[in-house]
Amino acid sequence: MGSGSTGMGPRESGSMMVGKESMEKFDRLNKKGAEAVAAIRPTSAKLSSADQALMLEVAKGGMMQLEVSRAAVQKATSPEVRQLAQAEVEEQTGLSAKLKEIADAKGVTLPTTPDADTQAMVTRMQGMSGTEFDKMYVSESGVKGHEKLDAVMSNVKKNASDSNLKEVEKAAHPLVKTHLKVAQEVMTKMGGSGSTGMR
Repeated sequence: MGSGSTGMGPRESGSMMVGKESMEKFDRLNKKGAEAVAAIRPTSAKLSSADQALMLEVAKGGMMQLEVSRAAVQKATSPEVRQLAQAEVEEQTGLSAKLKEIADAKGVTLPTTPDADTQAMVTRMQGMSGTEFDKMYVSESGVKGHEKLDAVMSNVKKNASDSNLKEVEKAAHPLVKTHLKVAQEVMTKMGGSGSTGMR
């Protein structure tokens, strides 16, 4: 009978896409990444100063993604952008908790509050709304933020000597790449390119 024209009905297969991925597949990829991160068992082996610097880079990049994505979950108008932001919040919440566990086991202190760049970005985004906000989020967090995280994870893969850091890269890097690809696809759908905002 009445099919309801809200478009917000229960998820049906193929009814919602995130980029070019079905909602079901996107959820599955996110769950797999979260399980891989959760499975890491911290050791008390001390970190070299180089490994500490790498760990701080991962934590800082993740915190920026987390804070900006929390804002997007509240403010995004596109269901697809909200879904992207929600997946990012879940990914970075799990990764942040695991990094803290590893840091505690090794006697390393990680930052607990966002840095000035992150706070400035969140403030800037809070002043936007509608499509302008959605495009800004997908460009800055979805694409550029993941390009930075991809570079950080590649650096960890190449240079880390600590086994836990290597496990973090192995568990989280595939999901970073997935989120980057999906964000680029969403950006294209919104009429932008993966490099929007570059000057």
